[in-house]
Amino acid sequence: MSATDPIERVVLTHIQVPFKEPFRTSAGEVAIRDAIVVEVSTSSAVGLGEATPMPAGPAGHVGAAERCWDELARIIAPGLLGRTLGDIDDIAGLAGDWKTGACSVAGAETALWDLLGQARHASIAELLGATDLRIDQGVEAGLTVGLPSSIVELIQSIEAHLEAGYRRVKLKIRPGQDIELVRAVRQHCGDVPLAVDAGGAYSRGDLDVFRELDGHDLLMIEQPLPADDLDGLADLQNEINTPICLDETASGPEEVAAAIRRGAGRIVNLKIQRVGGLGPARAIHDLCYPAGVACCVGSMPELGIGQAHAIHLATLPNCKYPSDVVPSSRWFVDDYSSPLIDLAGPGIIEVPTRPGLGFHLDAAKLRRYQVRQEEFAIRIAG
Repeated sequence: MSATDPIERVVLTHIQVPFKEPFRTSAGEVAIRDAIVVEVSTSSAVGLGEATPMPAGPAGHVGAAERCWDELARIIAPGLLGRTLGDIDDIAGLAGDWKTGACSVAGAETALWDLLGQARHASIAELLGATDLRIDQGVEAGLTVGLPSSIVELIQSIEAHLEAGYRRVKLKIRPGQDIELVRAVRQHCGDVPLAVDAGGAYSRGDLDVFRELDGHDLLMIEQPLPADDLDGLADLQNEINTPICLDETASGPEEVAAAIRRGAGRIVNLKIQRVGGLGPARAIHDLCYPAGVACCVGSMPELGIGQAHAIHLATLPNCKYPSDVVPSSRWFVDDYSSPLIDLAGPGIIEVPTRPGLGFHLDAAKLRRYQVRQEEFAIRIAG
């Protein structure tokens, strides 16, 4: 099997791209998306990754971006120089030594998958173990709608996007903005596949809300209770027919294994940034499959390179629900990947079959949105 050439150069680029409109969840809203693009270069190839801190409100988001940059620049990037990769176990071994946040790990770890795929002449989907059939089918794109300013705004947004062929609608909800939103969508949009995402904003005392939601034929209720309330999640799942989807709870393989043992949910949302890369996400997928717990692939939402990695992840066989991967134009005023992510047909995103990630950087756009950049390289004496 082909190994990579030694890593000679790592470049970190912090960019900021505006959202088309403020991104609203139960935790707050943000208007700018921070991301740190990771380029890992050998003499023959460049691997691309993206670290995308969770937008958890303006102050927390800025702090998360600073921490992520510091961890990548101080701990991860310098230690990559001179390394070679023979297989995905080598990637796991490197990433396991990085004592940083999961988002920082994800940025570098995914770039290494791209690099290895190019050396092995295999797409990331193939490295992950996806079948040719799943790759050929493409990835279903599911529409996610943030908390709206009004019911009219919500319905207009959904109707406009359904015309493009999205396969599912997911509504963000929070206490006081929940049942009314679901009723309105059911009234105006009929039997469209519908899910809700609560972001852990409810408590065990809100059982009546979930009983009411349970009567609206939902695909899933995502993270209704706080991440660590496994007993509450298990009790709620026993009370309602709608599958509970674990998101914040699914922060790593050990946490997911514990949730499965407790019966805390029937679906797990795989988020590359939350769990620390493609390797941990695949490990969670492989835990869920034999347990009869389905998976879906979520989004933070990431920019282009981050979403591109999620496309490959969504080809795994237990990813049975539409993903949160969407065209670049859905959330942001622009993007920096080449090509831009777009629908290849009604509700379907094509899976690249070129070696590695199958996406590149648009250098002009990277410069346009650049906040700062730092390079790490092997210095040759003389």
